[in-house]
Amino acid sequence: MPSPTALTIYVFGISSLAAGIVNLINPSSALSTFSLPFEALPAVNGNSLAAIAMGIYYPLLAYQENRAFFMFTIPMRCLTATVFVRQGGNWKIAGLWEGGGAVLTMLALVWEAWSAAAVGKHGNAEWKGNKRDD
Repeated sequence: MPSPTALTIYVFGISSLAAGIVNLINPSSALSTFSLPFEALPAVNGNSLAAIAMGIYYPLLAYQENRAFFMFTIPMRCLTATVFVRQGGNWKIAGLWEGGGAVLTMLALVWEAWSAAAVGKHGNAEWKGNKRDD
């Protein structure tokens, strides 16, 4: 079973893959969603390919439980969220997706660290969050 943090990365990766495929198949939808002119089509296609790539490597790294990757995605995703939200309009939705995912990943990492510290502190595997066998 994947860790809670890995699950957040899986969800982000799979949603990124889906968005990339949909936008690559139907780029006019992305153009209208983000109020972009037809001249932005090459950028939309490039972003779709980038989303597909993220949709491939995020689940791979989640499968590998790559903790360093999980941690280093957080600041970049927060920066991306800030830029998208500042764009306004429908970009705010993309910003909330990025930022919300980053916050969930961070909370999962903190919770897992707290749980591991609690297990180590109490010296038994029965200590799990709020449950403890005395």
